[in-house]
Amino acid sequence: MRILIAVAPLTAHLYPSIPLAWALQSAGHEVRVASNTGLVEQITAAGLTAVGLGERTSPPPPITDGELDRFSDALGFEAGSDSDQLWRATRYYMVAACKRYHPDEEGRQELTDNLVEAARNWQPDLVIWDPACPAGSVAARECGAASARMMWGPDYFGWVRRRLVERMNDPASPVSADTDPLAATLAPVFGRFGHEFSDELLFGDFTVDPIPSQLPRPEGLRRVPMRWVPYTGAAPVPQWLSQPPSRPRVCLSLGVTGRTVHDGPDARVMAAFEAVADMEIEVVATVNADQLGEGARVPDNVRIFDYIPLTQVMPTCSAVIHHGGFGTFFAAAAHRVPQMIVMEELGSALNSTRYLEARGAGVVLPGDGLTAAQVRGELSRMLTQASFQRGAAAVYADMTAAPCPSEIVPVLERMAAQYRTRD
Repeated sequence: MRILIAVAPLTAHLYPSIPLAWALQSAGHEVRVASNTGLVEQITAAGLTAVGLGERTSPPPPITDGELDRFSDALGFEAGSDSDQLWRATRYYMVAACKRYHPDEEGRQELTDNLVEAARNWQPDLVIWDPACPAGSVAARECGAASARMMWGPDYFGWVRRRLVERMNDPASPVSADTDPLAATLAPVFGRFGHEFSDELLFGDFTVDPIPSQLPRPEGLRRVPMRWVPYTGAAPVPQWLSQPPSRPRVCLSLGVTGRTVHDGPDARVMAAFEAVADMEIEVVATVNADQLGEGARVPDNVRIFDYIPLTQVMPTCSAVIHHGGFGTFFAAAAHRVPQMIVMEELGSALNSTRYLEARGAGVVLPGDGLTAAQVRGELSRMLTQASFQRGAAAVYADMTAAPCPSEIVPVLERMAAQYRTRD
């Protein structure tokens, strides 16, 4: 069987798919991973065959206030509510993801066109695609392959579609099929090859879902549960990391993707550094120069790394402070590490924070206005109260209850045969 995996040009979207790609490849299937040229090196470094799609030669169309207003009006979320928080995250991730695959003013869209051409030429039996890469759904349709989404975090498209359908069924709602903002946003992607918006194109034939069942998700979609196996890149293990820490070790990470969103020094880093400076702990901070800013004071008990694989650091840690991204969340969960999520408005933490607290596996602090006293107080509790270790063990049990990637390979084989439309 031939499997084409298509991902948006973000490391946090590529990494969750790599263990599944390995499992499929190890089972004897041909696997190719397609994305922008910027990810080709990371794909091949993971031992996988890359399909470089090039890069946009022009910036994507801007997200207009009118588009956002249409979404906001159609969804009918109340300002300040949980739904409003979800909407603020959706507007940046979902709408921006669609725009990446819109044609420019001259009708060019290299990423979509190259992906569809690669699928037509290679004729895969199954296309597994990142929800933030809706062109993957078009590629599957164009080559007659079975079509599967691969989740990397919250199902924004699923939540929004469910909400819009509810509103369309309400006679008092201003939204209808003719004014559906999601259909309008995806029309330039789906319509490029003559396809009309549909749930089949939006969601594929089924969804490979590595998110534990205890976390909320939209109902009514065909899902294949899979254990999240953390992959965070590879690098030689530093000699100091081979030795057990002499005092509690804490990891501080605000994610790789966040570096492309936030410019300048990160106040959360400064608050954390001030908090830990007089604590009897060791901190491994994966932050870069921009996040630190010029003249930043780094305490003596803090090691700074631009990048180090979290899967190397986590087994030695007693706690982790992070932004709430699912890659970091599950890297910590896989090693039963209690977590402090310093929540940001745009992050996927909207789904994971309540789950973390309900399991007693960590604490959640607002990133806006974060103080050193808050970090110090909560971190001290996490390091001294055994309940957090029990909570982290419960999260680990939830995570490992799902089948590992190799165990779902036969399921994917059957479903590819079932949904493939090409003889």
